Amino acid sequence: MKQLLYIIRRNSGQGGAERVAERLAASFSDQFEVYRLWAGNQFNGQKIPGFSGILWWGHWRYAHYINRLAIYKQNSVVYSLEKGPTCDIYRAGDGVHRINMLGKYGSSKAWMVNPVHWLMPKLERNSFESARYIIANSELVRSQVVSAYPHVEHKMVTIYNGFDEQTFKLSQIDKLTLRKQLELPLDADKILLLSGSGFERKGLHHAIGIVKNLHERGCKAYLVVVGKGDSSYVKKLINQTGLIEFILFKGLINNVAQYYQASDMLVLLTRHDPFANACLEAWACGCPVITTRDNGASEVMKPFSGLLVDDILHKKAIGQCAEYIMQQAFEAPKIAASVEFLTADKEKAAHLEIVNKVFTEKSAEGHKARF
Repeated sequence: MKQLLYIIRRNSGQGGAERVAERLAASFSDQFEVYRLWAGNQFNGQKIPGFSGILWWGHWRYAHYINRLAIYKQNSVVYSLEKGPTCDIYRAGDGVHRINMLGKYGSSKAWMVNPVHWLMPKLERNSFESARYIIANSELVRSQVVSAYPHVEHKMVTIYNGFDEQTFKLSQIDKLTLRKQLELPLDADKILLLSGSGFERKGLHHAIGIVKNLHERGCKAYLVVVGKGDSSYVKKLINQTGLIEFILFKGLINNVAQYYQASDMLVLLTRHDPFANACLEAWACGCPVITTRDNGASEVMKPFSGLLVDDILHKKAIGQCAEYIMQQAFEAPKIAASVEFLTADKEKAAHLEIVNKVFTEKSAEGHKARF
C-alpha cells in the first residue's frame, strides 16, 4: 500500500505556485497515493470551500477546512504551498506577507485597511510553526523568513525552481520564422517580452519606459506582453508615449516557450518576486533577461545572461537598460547551458528527499511510541 501525500494549494491554474503544486502532484503519483486539494475540487464527497467570494474569507475558509480534515497523521505527509494549513512541509514560495506589503506600499498604511492583510500573517505563522521543514525557492526568501521568524531557521531548506527541459529549450527554427508563425512584427529592430501574472508587480510600466527610450534612440522596438494582469494602469502611459501599436498584449497562451525563443530580451523589472519562473524558462530557451535584485532568480543569473538592475527607480536606470539592449550581443547556447542544473527532474529529486525524510522521521516516532 502506497504512503499518503497531500499537496495543498488553494488555487489551481497557471500561477507559479499552482504549476509547482500540479507538477509535484503528477511527478510523485507513481511513488505515493497523492491527493491534490484545491478550493472548488471534490474530496471525500465534499466540495472544498474557498474558491469564490471575498478574498480574505476564501483564504480563511480553505485553511480552516483543510485543518479540519485531520490529514495530518503519522502515516501521511502534508505538503503545503498555502499559508494557513497545518503541515509537515511548507513551501514558502510567497515569502513573508508583511514584508511583501511593506515592499509594495512603503510607508503608506493604506494596505492595512484590507482584512486580508491582518489574516495572512496569522495563517502563515501556523504554517511556519507547524512544519518540520520549510522550503524556500531562493536565498532571498530564506533570508526574509529568517528575519521575520528567526526561531524557524533550523527548518529552512533552499530548493530553486526547475524548468521542463522538454518544453523550454533552444529552438531549431530561426527567430524570423518563429515571429512569422507567432504573427509578431517582422519589421522590429528588437522584440522585448514581459511574461507573468500581475503586470504592475512585474514592472510593465518600466518595460514601456524602456521601449520609449529605445524609440528615442532610433530603435524600432516592440513589447510583447503575455500572461494575466490588469493593464488599465498603463493605458494613459501608452497613450502619452504614442506607443499603442508597439505594445502588444497576447493574454494567456499555451506556447510561451516559442515567445522566449522569438524574443530578443525578457524584461522583468519586478518589485518583488521570490523566484520568477519566467526568467529561468527564458534562459533555458537562450533568451537573455533584464531583471532586478528583488527577484530570487537573479541568484542563478550569469553576467552573460542579461542585465541585473540595482535600482530601477534611479533616473538613469531606464536609459541604461535601453543602451544595454542595443549594444549587447548574446550567445543563446551559452545562456541555455548556464541553467542546465535547474531542470524539473532535479527539483523533483530535491523535494522527494525532503518528503522521504518526513516519512522516515514519522515512522521512527511511531515505532518509539509503541515501545
